[in-house]
Amino acid sequence: MAVQILSNLNYPIGNIINQELQNATSAKIAVAFLKNSGLEVIKQSLNKCIENNGNVEIIAGLDFKTTDPKSMHYLIKLQKQSPNVKFYCYGDKKENKTSIVFHPKLYLFEKGCETTGIVGSTNLTRGGLLTNFEVNTIFKEKKPLYFSQLVAIYNSVKFTDSIFSPDEEYLSNYSDVFKAFLQNEEKANKDIGIQKVVNKLRKREEELPGTVPSLKSLIINVIKEKQKSTEQFINLQDIYSGIEKIIAAKKLIYKMDTLRNSIRGELNKHEINSKHKDNSKLFIRSTEKRGCYSLTSKANNYLGR
Repeated sequence: MAVQILSNLNYPIGNIINQELQNATSAKIAVAFLKNSGLEVIKQSLNKCIENNGNVEIIAGLDFKTTDPKSMHYLIKLQKQSPNVKFYCYGDKKENKTSIVFHPKLYLFEKGCETTGIVGSTNLTRGGLLTNFEVNTIFKEKKPLYFSQLVAIYNSVKFTDSIFSPDEEYLSNYSDVFKAFLQNEEKANKDIGIQKVVNKLRKREEELPGTVPSLKSLIINVIKEKQKSTEQFINLQDIYSGIEKIIAAKKLIYKMDTLRNSIRGELNKHEINSKHKDNSKLFIRSTEKRGCYSLTSKANNYLGR
């Protein structure tokens, strides 16, 4: 094992990332934000990795709308061209059921039995990769100890219901919001028109594919399954137990205070008579049996994640 701590003043981390990426059989990257300028730095190595049948995953954060649309467009297009490329976004803190800002800078590369993990301050931008004062730790291992821990951290991000894969429709609206935030973030946060687009983005995120189903999707599936062998209205305790079994079996991760509180929250939020501004009108609460729920026609035809 070799451990090295570098600043860009010693040797730009972008050079090391390029070296590792072009020869990798697997590359996983999670960054708080990315810019097209950063993709330009690694584009040649990225293409070489893909040409050599390497698998590439990139997760970018959307907090503060700093990830630029041009970089997203490039990766959306690349994902369509190559089945070996996966591009995900992590919705900003207002939409991901937590007050936590997505802020990692993590680069993971595998080639046979050799692994390289890089963790530090470098986002996927030209400045971060080449010219900013950045500090990163590099772990090169043949018996992956630290690498395994970094992969576990990466997976704890990847397999959450905050992750989604953007498409061109999403990007079109995101671009408008990005421009508004770039010009004046404070004004954009108060602009009613911009906030309508933000709400539209939030709803679209719930429809786009991700790595795990959303909680409301799990509730729908559990109620549907229970309805096959019991009454139309399903008891809350049965919904709890059904979801807990799925989560345990699939080892899913949900960011929430307690699972059962969150389940009740989703049921109340999307109950057909709820006044919640984001109500999708998916559930019907029984007027005869306390704590029992059924599905609306919209829920029975629900296609979201």
